[in-house]
Amino acid sequence: MKRLIFSFTIIVLLGSCTKKKEETVIKEGYKPVYISKEQAFKVKAEPPSVFGEPGKMFLYQNMIFVTDFGSGVHVIDNSDPSHPKKVAFISIPGVVDAAVKNGVLFADNFTDLVAFDVSNPVDIKFKKRIKNVYPLNKQMYPEFATGYFECVDTTKGYVLRWEKATLENPKCYR
Repeated sequence: MKRLIFSFTIIVLLGSCTKKKEETVIKEGYKPVYISKEQAFKVKAEPPSVFGEPGKMFLYQNMIFVTDFGSGVHVIDNSDPSHPKKVAFISIPGVVDAAVKNGVLFADNFTDLVAFDVSNPVDIKFKKRIKNVYPLNKQMYPEFATGYFECVDTTKGYVLRWEKATLENPKCYR
């Protein structure tokens, strides 16, 4: 009888040692879209472009400035309000906000603050960069949403934007 109980105990213990197969969990959430660290800080004035994800806009003298979330600032000549005309696009990766004072546009560029002379909107010139003004910790999660998201891998670069996605076994939640 002792042998039977001993054998049964061994079988139960060995059976409980088998590894359970992990289930794949699928969740809706957000995944980061990266820009390389080399490309992240390349800013420049360019010809007008189409709006991507327009954000805040403001008026300075006869010009309208419209931030395009994550990509730059559109410059629109509003001298004739019945016929506004796009005149330039200032490429500023990671931009969220901008302002103009005394002919100088100030904008965020990931961790840095950049300045452009916009006194002549057809000849915009880069003026200055002040490094490490903004903390990078806001890059670690989508500020605009709660729920599951793909954890940020800083070795891939900076987070340019977040996209809705179907995530497999997400590890991050907010």
